[in-house]
Amino acid sequence: MADEFKKMLDDKEKVQLMIAAVVMLGGLVVLLKSVATGQAMGQRWLESKGNADTDLYLETVKSYIHLYQIVGGVMFGGGLLTLLRAKLKK
Repeated sequence: MADEFKKMLDDKEKVQLMIAAVVMLGGLVVLLKSVATGQAMGQRWLESKGNADTDLYLETVKSYIHLYQIVGGVMFGGGLLTLLRAKLKK
């Protein structure tokens, strides 16, 4: 019974580590693609408005880029910290 419980905990830890690794890699992708995605979202915003001031458009694109950088950074940092904590725990 104890062996089964230990195996179940090990499997649970492996799944958690895999999820952390996926979140970390996803965050890295979001970080690396933040400029292209931010520009695409800015373009979509401009198309929905029809017409906008250049300064407003540039500020909107910058805001979208920062949004994706923050989200990617949080994902990457959270995944990395989870992996490091698991590594130091062993």
